[in-house]
Amino acid sequence: MEKENSWKTLVIFVSLLGAVFVQTTLIRIIPESIGQWTGQVDWLLLVTVYIGLRRDPVRAMLTGVVAGLLYDSMTGASMAGVSGLSYVLAAYVTHSIAVLIIVDNLLVRFIAVTVSTLINTSLRLIFYAILKLSFPALAGGQRLAAFFIFAILAHLIASTLLYIILDRVYHRADNMQRRRDGARRRRL
Repeated sequence: MEKENSWKTLVIFVSLLGAVFVQTTLIRIIPESIGQWTGQVDWLLLVTVYIGLRRDPVRAMLTGVVAGLLYDSMTGASMAGVSGLSYVLAAYVTHSIAVLIIVDNLLVRFIAVTVSTLINTSLRLIFYAILKLSFPALAGGQRLAAFFIFAILAHLIASTLLYIILDRVYHRADNMQRRRDGARRRRL
């Protein structure tokens, strides 16, 4: 039991580190025309949403906390803790959606990603407005509605591709867990 829990925790942590790597280096290595789309994608949020969809509330919340800490340390955020709060809230809402709608399909994932993107971005925007700071994503003169639509579209496209990869990784971890459980039952 402990080995499978530590294996899942390791996979989540590696997924978060991979998301940090992609978020920090992807913009530098791809062309500018594609970079404007990938620059809007919050890869840590997408990993947090994926873990929330796996119906494990404790892991989802802890993933949100760790993702927030990684995001704040990566960006040197002027408001430390807002990212963690927004990721934890996104994980909670995603887990609630996954519990209410038992079926795990593309539509449920799209709903979870859309709602989480709206919550994450809105919460950050509210805190920036309260503290009278300029929201970095809107500094280029982009309108608020266009920014939300652009962020949602970018997250939906990126999540589709990312979740295919994560499904394969987590499917392998789930298969290992099933084999261990089967071996335990045979011993009893």
